[in-house]
Amino acid sequence: MPKQNLNIGSAANDGTGDSLRDGAIKLNSIIDELYTALGNDTNLQISVGTPASGQFLKWNGTAFVEGGLNALSEDLSVNGHDIISSSNGDITLKPNGTGDIKFWTGSTGAALTIIDGADGKLKWSNHFDDVANLPDATTYHGMFAHAHSEGKGYFAHAGNWIEIVDVTSGIGKLSDVDMTVGGGPSDGQVLKWQASTSKWIAANDETASGGGGGTTQNLFEGFTADSGSTTASAATDVLTVAGGTNISTSISGDTLTINMTGTLGDPAQNLYSVIGSDSGNKTATSQTSTINFVGGSGVSTAISGDNLTITNDSPNVSQEVYKTVTGDTGTTTAQLATSTLSVVGAANHIASAVTSNTVTLSIVNPLPATATEGDTLIYDEQNGVWVVSESPSIGFTVSSSGSSSYRFTGGGVTSSTDNPTIYVYRGFTYRFYNSTGAGHPFALRQTSGGTAVTNGVTGTQTGVQYWTVPQTLAAGTTYVYQCTLHSAMVGNLVVV
Repeated sequence: MPKQNLNIGSAANDGTGDSLRDGAIKLNSIIDELYTALGNDTNLQISVGTPASGQFLKWNGTAFVEGGLNALSEDLSVNGHDIISSSNGDITLKPNGTGDIKFWTGSTGAALTIIDGADGKLKWSNHFDDVANLPDATTYHGMFAHAHSEGKGYFAHAGNWIEIVDVTSGIGKLSDVDMTVGGGPSDGQVLKWQASTSKWIAANDETASGGGGGTTQNLFEGFTADSGSTTASAATDVLTVAGGTNISTSISGDTLTINMTGTLGDPAQNLYSVIGSDSGNKTATSQTSTINFVGGSGVSTAISGDNLTITNDSPNVSQEVYKTVTGDTGTTTAQLATSTLSVVGAANHIASAVTSNTVTLSIVNPLPATATEGDTLIYDEQNGVWVVSESPSIGFTVSSSGSSSYRFTGGGVTSSTDNPTIYVYRGFTYRFYNSTGAGHPFALRQTSGGTAVTNGVTGTQTGVQYWTVPQTLAAGTTYVYQCTLHSAMVGNLVVV
């Protein structure tokens, strides 16, 4: 109601002001408006005593009274802002009783990190499927995580995820242990310190102090010859290297020398044992056996110095795979044995395929096998085929603009228009391809939210739908198209 003031006249009792009745009417109107705006038309619902600084009006179930914010009535969104204390003050989150403080993974996730209200401990589930899914180690330097597939814990340091050694880890995980020396440890070996690499390696056990060996050590474990073998069984075992026929041995200091004492060289040997060929073979029977390399038909042989040359005197002639291939337009002639003939289909019309020795040509997007007089063809974009229509056909591709409107492409409709009016002719067939699928089912209805149109309608609301407009409909009949999930996506279908 516009503001109203009481007219008090120009002077006291001069008769120019509001009458008592008119003034009372204005006052009652003002009182009614106040009781409507600040109450329930009967009682005022604002009761303010002595508010303190920072308080505001809050509803106590009966009236708005002064008070502070000590409870939320719904979820709090910081709307991109921070919660910041003042004067270096603390920010305290204090659940009631043993309630937990929970940190959720997104609005529909789970509370994987909590501060347990029962014992005050920080507890979190920081696991990942495997090491490959751990976050960037540089960004999250110092982070600890569990890789489920490996069954191990890791921490991020110096740009890498470092595996944490536990009771299931082998000793080879330690950086100062090398388990690869000598092909890896064998039964009975121990770890020994290798000063040159500053690592512990697997080696044989020794009883002398400092690992230096000495007179208490066996010099060898086993020794094997072409014939016979021996095994050291005591620290005092002696291995004797004895010369055989025409061989002598001697030791000077730490050096063992083996000399040949007989005539240098062995008796003359056969140069070959057996020579085989595609047909027949020969075995050397003496030092003077000779093998001859004889050329056959079209082949000659020659020896010069240490070289044997085998020559094809009648080389094969490269054969053309085909002579000439002629097409509807143009021809090609094979020039070499490696010439290649390509069978290329026409894009969107003919496809070619080669299997073993068979070349198959097939029609892409073939025409329907049957049709009747007067039928027309319309292309089914969703399935990539031509289909037969019994009457003149017009196709539309239906898309959406959010959840508020449909848009159409084809049939003379501007594709950027929201929920345009579609004019249809009696006896014509209209094809609606709903490219949104199940997201916005496309229904033909008699009215918005009303009964479905069924006469002449075939197909599916989530794919391709046809409507042959009945001849019985009067010009000006108006139906609607409408999304079955979003009622605002609706437009008119007008029969002309």
